[in-house]
Amino acid sequence: MKRKIILLSKVLILIGLITSCSSNLSEKNFDELDIKIVDVQSWLNLMPGGPGSFHISGKYELPEELDEREIFLYKIIVIDNGKEIYNLIAELQFVNNSLNGIKEFTFTNHYQTEIEPILMQKDTIDIRLIFSVNSLPVKKDLNKIPLTRAY
Repeated sequence: MKRKIILLSKVLILIGLITSCSSNLSEKNFDELDIKIVDVQSWLNLMPGGPGSFHISGKYELPEELDEREIFLYKIIVIDNGKEIYNLIAELQFVNNSLNGIKEFTFTNHYQTEIEPILMQKDTIDIRLIFSVNSLPVKKDLNKIPLTRAY
């Protein structure tokens, strides 16, 4: 009986250690993660010959010690006056592993995203980037991103 209690105690301690180590990173807010948003651009494709489309793209950087399988951008949410206009899955591409120990990634939305009518009156948009950090969401809000038009 005493052996079972000791074994159970060891298992519980091990579970506690594993849980506390993995949740430590995921409980941080965005500014503590050392992810750098380098560039964000948005535009409306209004060229003749097809339906218009909404586009957003950008670049972010991770320090080499952060694992891109555990920390990555997965959603781009476009917001207007607190109302969600788009909830988009981010399409990622690894760009470069620089000599400085920085991993660069680009992100875009699906290329045929239909234009929501409210965007036709906007010159800027607010976005929320949702990163997955050890399978938990961490958000970064960016405001007043210029919304350009391509004719």
